[in-house]
Amino acid sequence: MSTPNEFENEIRVIKEAVPEADEKAIVEEFTRYQKEFLIPPKEALHSVLKKFQSDAGVEVTASPLRSARPAAKSVDRFSDLQSGDKNVTIEVEIVTYTPRMQTMKNGEEKQIAFGWIEDNPWEEGGERTRWDFKDWGNHAENLSPGSIVRLEGVTVNEWNGKFSLNINAWSRIAILRASDRKVVMAPNEPVSIERVLQMDGFATVVARVIAKREQTVNRRDGSGTIDLIKGRLADDSGSIGFACFGSFEHPIGTLLKIDGASIRRFRDTPELNIGDRTKVEIYHDSGFASLDDLEKSAMVEIGQLRDGSTNVSIVVQLTSWSSRIITKKDGSEQTIWNGEVVDPTGSCRLNAWSEIPIDEGKLPVALRLTNIRVRSWQGVPDLTVDNAGQVEILDEMPWEAIDASAHTVDVEFHELITGSSRNGVSSTATVVSITPSSGIIQRCPECRRAMQDGACRDHGAQQGVEDLRLMFVMDNGLSNATLILSKDVSESFLGQSFDEVRDTIQSNGSDSFLMGLRAMVVGRRFTFSGRAMIDPQGALLMADTFVMAEEDLKEMSDIVRQRWEVFA
Repeated sequence: MSTPNEFENEIRVIKEAVPEADEKAIVEEFTRYQKEFLIPPKEALHSVLKKFQSDAGVEVTASPLRSARPAAKSVDRFSDLQSGDKNVTIEVEIVTYTPRMQTMKNGEEKQIAFGWIEDNPWEEGGERTRWDFKDWGNHAENLSPGSIVRLEGVTVNEWNGKFSLNINAWSRIAILRASDRKVVMAPNEPVSIERVLQMDGFATVVARVIAKREQTVNRRDGSGTIDLIKGRLADDSGSIGFACFGSFEHPIGTLLKIDGASIRRFRDTPELNIGDRTKVEIYHDSGFASLDDLEKSAMVEIGQLRDGSTNVSIVVQLTSWSSRIITKKDGSEQTIWNGEVVDPTGSCRLNAWSEIPIDEGKLPVALRLTNIRVRSWQGVPDLTVDNAGQVEILDEMPWEAIDASAHTVDVEFHELITGSSRNGVSSTATVVSITPSSGIIQRCPECRRAMQDGACRDHGAQQGVEDLRLMFVMDNGLSNATLILSKDVSESFLGQSFDEVRDTIQSNGSDSFLMGLRAMVVGRRFTFSGRAMIDPQGALLMADTFVMAEEDLKEMSDIVRQRWEVFA
């Protein structure tokens, strides 16, 4: 049997229009529409309202939710909105969605949700603005993080100069690009960490503390500092970072049951937030994995790094090391150290804010890094060491020494595109199209970004600098991504210098150049090596090398000979 709470918003609308209407009868009518006609309450509201108005002898009017609604305002960017705007339509990407129970003014508890949304969701690499939102209508099934939706009938709220959107009970949501991530309301039963990593909302876990450190952070309003405990939890299925503002007196190795922790994402990396309403208690299970076993299983490889991860432990091979002095915002100078590290799954940069006793003459050496941070640079995760105590120099290399200059890891294309950002990888897929902007482009002399119509997005009209760039879309039947070839890689692939390509385009036109390029590559398999930058907007591949896959080399050579009329 349906309950009044299930139709709370709809009952309120009916009672406002027909105060003498019986609440039980209203519930029965909505239940009838739902069960017999499969019509949800929001869509049945107008018909149910009309029935009760007719039964009560009240003049039949349009639904208050419709008649009182102002003219729609459709915009593309948040900057087009102002305080008090109502009935707004805008397309956004859902970044986070966190449900919670909130006590209303009348003392009743109501399920609401809050999170982040971003405008301009379709422009690849475009500038986005992020706003907060509140969902007052329990639209969780249509607001999965990572999805792109069109919001209709939302309102703009302003508080202390900060803007946000209210998604109301009567708001409509159209899913334009679905997401695999699901919002899960706080479960009572524990779930595995492996599952938590794919969830949003709340979770209950049983896990062991494998890392913990205390730190102090400044309040956003500048009114002081807050104590923060960050660490890492693990079970047999994986590990996850956690953050706790307040008291967390459980030492490393403690097995805990954490009930109702919220799942937040920092730079797209999930983390458990232990708040005031989270219940934390010591758990007893003699069969649970030991601290030593979990610490070993929680060790990651370069190919598994995710931007924003904390308390990461990893073993790497350091192949280069140098230092430089930077000037900080306050004008003071500081020395930072950095180098290249590799392991059998890839390569990345290592940055250290404290001096590490590295003898450059003994490189390469193996390092065990403990409780370090991962931060992204140019789309690829890097390792960050805050103090020398996080680094242990190992006596032996855990694998045969790797030549970093020639180190690439072959990764199946679908696995690469659906994974995290990586450097030093190679993969093979079919070129399915060529971006029309391939060829000679103009770059802004200030920021080196590609210009359009003689203007830079950030610096306006400029006298551009010529450059050569090719852009292909690669696909393996399951995933696709854009591949960019820089000037040097393009010259190597085309077998022509920059000047020769420019002369060809000036003589025959860009359309002729693109037509010849399509004949060479479209529908054929190629192998690239370089880096993959993966984010919620898609995948962008930057090639260091680009060659025909071995099975297509003979066919390609025949095409080239025919095109240039070269015969043996």
